[in-house]
Amino acid sequence: MPVQTDTPSGIGATDDWALYGSAANKLDAVATDDGDTSIIYAASGGALILQLFTFPSLLGVVTPVTAATLVCRVRRYLSGAGGRGFSAWWDSVQDGTNHEATVNVAGGAYVTITFTAAGGQLALTSVNGQHGWIFTAAGGPSNKAEYWITQTYRTVTFTYNTGSAGNYAHLIGSLVGGMIGGNLLLREMGAVSRAMGRVRLLPEELEPAWRDWNAQKRMVMA
Repeated sequence: MPVQTDTPSGIGATDDWALYGSAANKLDAVATDDGDTSIIYAASGGALILQLFTFPSLLGVVTPVTAATLVCRVRRYLSGAGGRGFSAWWDSVQDGTNHEATVNVAGGAYVTITFTAAGGQLALTSVNGQHGWIFTAAGGPSNKAEYWITQTYRTVTFTYNTGSAGNYAHLIGSLVGGMIGGNLLLREMGAVSRAMGRVRLLPEELEPAWRDWNAQKRMVMA
């Protein structure tokens, strides 16, 4: 069953967090876990600060999807005064779980926060919506708290609609053939699967795609 992992592809309707570090923009800043090298940050003394992103849309897959998560690597930079709130924002709804206690670790080390979609949140329209993170803290303008995010991404586990799997197999086979050629050894399937990047396939899923592509190529050349 394919698992697709995507970093944000665009900025969403609400764009409140700020950019810091060496990245050219916010999308680059959250694409990899590079620590403090490039981050987005939210400083709050009472305001709700929301950052939304768009992600690549999934098409031709069964709805609801099997599983979906929104993940970030985040740390507390400034504690400020009073309480803090840090939550995921999935599609048009704020998650009810406050992760402040998890983020508020000694030394301000980066931690991983995972939001797991459930119920109606797994509908394809919801999965293809805008997602992000929201932060707020007490303390007023003179004693703000500040959180930094160095990476965020969405993962989706899904199956293809009837009729889509064959086209997908041909696409993957074409990519493999373009990279390596038609003489690929079957024992190399595991390495190719790991190299495919966003869509992580098991070797037994990748092999039929390659066979299908290779067979079609032979038919065209005959």
